[in-house]
Amino acid sequence: MPQGEQKDGLSLVRATVLGPVVAMMRRLDVDPVFALGLHGLSEEQVLNPAAFITHDTVYAALASIADITRPDICALVGQQTDLLNFLPRGALLGQSVSLGDFFTRFTQIVSKESNAVSVRLLIEEEHAYFTSTRNFGPEVSPGHSDAFLVGIWISLLHRVLDFRWDPTQIVLRLCDPTLLPAQFHGVRGIKCNNRGFSIRFPAAWLSLPINPEVLANHDTAIDEPFQVDVPLDYLEGFEILVRSRLSDPALTVSEAARMCSITTKVLNKRLSSYGTTASKVINRLRMERASELLTQSDHSIKEIAQLVGLSETSALTRAFTRNFGMSPKDWRKKKAQEAEIAGAAAD
Repeated sequence: MPQGEQKDGLSLVRATVLGPVVAMMRRLDVDPVFALGLHGLSEEQVLNPAAFITHDTVYAALASIADITRPDICALVGQQTDLLNFLPRGALLGQSVSLGDFFTRFTQIVSKESNAVSVRLLIEEEHAYFTSTRNFGPEVSPGHSDAFLVGIWISLLHRVLDFRWDPTQIVLRLCDPTLLPAQFHGVRGIKCNNRGFSIRFPAAWLSLPINPEVLANHDTAIDEPFQVDVPLDYLEGFEILVRSRLSDPALTVSEAARMCSITTKVLNKRLSSYGTTASKVINRLRMERASELLTQSDHSIKEIAQLVGLSETSALTRAFTRNFGMSPKDWRKKKAQEAEIAGAAAD
């Protein structure tokens, strides 16, 4: 969210930008402590408007929250955000009399609030372009952050247009359209780079009236059912993140630490209280998944190696034998025999 400032060469942003998503987790009885803790954050920071964190920390924290809950949670929360309370200088924005007036005020406010993000409203003939551009190269994918922001602006346009809403007149570009809900007011996103997002809509819409009731956005219901498995502790939460990337051969210890926005040293220190390391967790989960696939699927051993993030069959054979005392082929044969015996006994 473009509400930050530059300090000591870092692109910083107020930690409160995480507030709406954390509040949603609380409303859904999902404890945000683990997801925030992965990135060295606390709820106290998220509620403190004087606390600053890096943009990349925000991006990583939102990704962790999405991994624990659902991929489109940020866009859903964006659609339900009270703009008068969330946006900088909300009281001033509440005085806007038209959509164009609102966007103009907002871009002026952001120009004074942040030098890390540039927000512009451009008008070219019959089209208006609302754009947000980062003035830095993010180290972490900003996909969930952009989905949250796009959720805010598309929802605002939808409320202002009301019965006149026509999603075919909108061209939306963002870095990861897959993070939007399936039913996103009929709007579909087009993939672009990670430096920002843009929304094109008819310039005539800028003259439409706007009021504080529309900006307050009292629609707080999520239409789709929301089911999550809440991690009970740090290790369980870390396992959830690892499982989300288990088939990726690039999932190394350093990559797992990057997903958590901490160093490998800090990650292993936190896991040491459970008597394990990041490497052991990744290996264990890969072998557990391999054993499941050997028992419950017809995939070849080569295919299973790929499904658990190992590029070579020999790598799976070595790791599996080291963990289970037999080769994948012998494991599959043994489990098939056990199932046959169990079936005969049942008859």
